[in-house]
Amino acid sequence: MSDAGFWIAWGLPTQGREPQALEALKKSRSFLVELTESGRIERHDVVILRPQTSELGGFFLVQGSTEQIDALRRDADFERWVNQVQIVADRVAIVDAWVNDGIDEATDLYTDALREAGLID
Repeated sequence: MSDAGFWIAWGLPTQGREPQALEALKKSRSFLVELTESGRIERHDVVILRPQTSELGGFFLVQGSTEQIDALRRDADFERWVNQVQIVADRVAIVDAWVNDGIDEATDLYTDALREAGLID
């Protein structure tokens, strides 16, 4: 089971690039399916948010082993893909994440920080 991942969020399409943003979304879905089918990641989710008042349009959640995620984050195809998304969408952000089996590591680190700050024994 996966223990690492990352979240790629995007805002609204860049004004004047809406058709290109739609095409980039389609290509992104294909790219993520290819990564999953080839075993380079364990799974992915694509989320498009319903119209609302925030500037967040949607996100991808990519999951895998720490080794898979580390390798992907340094992969040239991945970096090109992120650049393509950034060209057509505003407020693109990539955030590393603990998932599933990695949650224990995250809570252990937080517990250690609380202990070091003198907030717990």
